[in-house]
Amino acid sequence: MKPAIRILIVDDHSLVRDGMEAILRLESDFQDIAHASSCAEALTAVRADEPDLVLLDRRMPEGDGFDLLGELRHIAPQTRVIMMTSSTTPSDVARSRALGAAGHLSKNIRHATLLRAIRAVLGGGTCFEAETILLPATHTLSPRQCEVLEHLSRGLSNLEIGQILSIGENTGKDHIKAIIAKLGAANRPEAVTLGFKRGILGL
Repeated sequence: MKPAIRILIVDDHSLVRDGMEAILRLESDFQDIAHASSCAEALTAVRADEPDLVLLDRRMPEGDGFDLLGELRHIAPQTRVIMMTSSTTPSDVARSRALGAAGHLSKNIRHATLLRAIRAVLGGGTCFEAETILLPATHTLSPRQCEVLEHLSRGLSNLEIGQILSIGENTGKDHIKAIIAKLGAANRPEAVTLGFKRGILGL
């Protein structure tokens, strides 16, 4: 089994923390979740058990979330950070990016969008407000490959996909091999599963 993904939620409001955790626990590999209600608690938690991802509130009672972001990037450079805030002004988004965050999102986004954004960030991509959720370049599918993956998700065979897209069966097979390789999947079903999880395919 793959190791659980370690996530730290940093927010001074318990309702927000609990709500985010409830959303994350919908995913089978998002079960190792810790909380911090202050900058000091967050720093202690990151030093003790460097998480894979930190969901960080922009405004903290005893310190600024941007200041904490800078410290987190210094002590745990491998940890990915998404700023979660009610303020998505261009200046705040730009500051998050400049300080090394992998994303900056409104707390009002849909649950499915949050999960897609987290998957993208954990895969090396970004998720800044008002931008497309980006996968790393090596994982980016071409428009044709996205079409092929869409038809794969419907259970169509190589021959059926070729007929629909007016391409040869062997060309379709080549696209499928490329899709599997780019997504890091083991087979066609896993490629489809990853396509949904990473937001390439619509829910």
